[in-house]
Amino acid sequence: MDLKSIAYVVFAAIVAIAYYPAGRFQYGQRIVLLCANLFFILAASGVKSLLIIAACVAISYLAGLLIEKNLERKKTARRIFWLDVILSLAILCYFKFFRDSFEAVRLFFSHRGISISTLVSPIGISYFTLTMIAYANDIYHRKHPAEKNFLNYFVFITYFPSILEGPVNLYKKTAPQFQRIHKPNADQIIMGMQRSLWGYFKKVVIADRIGILVLGILGDETTVGFTLFWAMVLYSFQIYADFSGGIDVIMGISEVLDIRLAENFRAPLVSRSVTEYWQRWHMSLGEFMEKYLYYPIVLNKSVMKFSRKIPNAYLKKVFSATLASIIVFVLVGIWHGTGWNYVVYGCYQAFFVSTATLLGPWYKSLRTKLHLSDSSISWRLFQTLRTFLILTFGRFFIRAGYLGQAFDLLRRVFQFRPGQVHVLFDGSLTAFGLDGANIRLMYFGILLMIAVDILHEHKVRLRETLMKQDIVFRYAVYLLAVFSIIIFGIYGPEFSSASFIYQGF
Repeated sequence: MDLKSIAYVVFAAIVAIAYYPAGRFQYGQRIVLLCANLFFILAASGVKSLLIIAACVAISYLAGLLIEKNLERKKTARRIFWLDVILSLAILCYFKFFRDSFEAVRLFFSHRGISISTLVSPIGISYFTLTMIAYANDIYHRKHPAEKNFLNYFVFITYFPSILEGPVNLYKKTAPQFQRIHKPNADQIIMGMQRSLWGYFKKVVIADRIGILVLGILGDETTVGFTLFWAMVLYSFQIYADFSGGIDVIMGISEVLDIRLAENFRAPLVSRSVTEYWQRWHMSLGEFMEKYLYYPIVLNKSVMKFSRKIPNAYLKKVFSATLASIIVFVLVGIWHGTGWNYVVYGCYQAFFVSTATLLGPWYKSLRTKLHLSDSSISWRLFQTLRTFLILTFGRFFIRAGYLGQAFDLLRRVFQFRPGQVHVLFDGSLTAFGLDGANIRLMYFGILLMIAVDILHEHKVRLRETLMKQDIVFRYAVYLLAVFSIIIFGIYGPEFSSASFIYQGF
């Protein structure tokens, strides 16, 4: 069952209809969510996946209880905590990195008459593993008590809207909401549906349409220069429309159920530096990395002791932060996928973030000498375009199937030929899977998405504004959105609506 499927929409609607009447009973809404979570996991990935997830949740739940029980015996609590973390990471690494190797071993033995069961990768393991590690960490550091009720913890970890592609939920912020009885609120339900509609529009009208053109261009190995570069520019918009669209669907469904999850995006397209971009993109992952990896490295006694030995005063000051940034972004790259291309992607991001830290004073001095003001519109626009281009070139590494292919794409993109920019206007792009009308619709969707982000950045709350309009206007907008998704998001035989990209991570 996929987020974009009609089956998922019907399923979510049935859950919402059953959810509020169940609030008449103490555990009614939690039972509805439990059943929904179990059904969704079964439908999406089968019984084996459900059993693996249940085992992971049970181990995490028991570890939390044992950590809390032994808090006064610090060494014992620490050992349990690290055992839980190592076990969680081992399970994640097996399914993310080593399952293919195990499959080769399984086939080797099967050819010799020895049967070994195949283990299906559980859905959402990259997300719920981080949630469980954060949970154990917070208990160990006395941020909150351990959850005593297994039902509550299971519902929290397996919550069906967010298990596929996040956000990364933290127990203290999210779990208590599942234990309250929620009353229906018409405005809140409508606003949740608004957000989900916008998410589906971004996915099936914008992202999938861009994906056809990007796939067509990248699939032609004779394509070089500006055309290839433009495909990667479009891919940057595709991955944003795809991922943020999926999150909007998730957040909207959760809002219908009166569950508030952590925001994952804050207009990343207007970022003026790579550092700022990562403060606006995949914010829940960023919060996890900051709280549970970055600061522990910065404040680590050994790291601080080493930094004090550095003779240069400025380098001594920034060493810990730079080291932590490098480690964090390399791990962010690895978290996104297997292969050296993801490691290089993480190193690429780490280079720009750490360079900004190291060269910050020099950069500030240069701007002062050149009289470049942060309030200047032209300077801000330059910073935004520069950041977008840096990030676009970084995405060669995650769009490619492997590292060699990424370098081949980069080699080809620099084979510029005179007049290549004309492909934007001479109809050449129609050779790659979209006709002129669909290309124009694609550009309109991109501009609309950018405009909405800019309005949000300037504190214009479009959903709240729409709710203040008269009922005729509001429902005209809703119908327009629904029909736009149906008409422009359902394609002919040559089109294929792909799964959300970040489900693969």
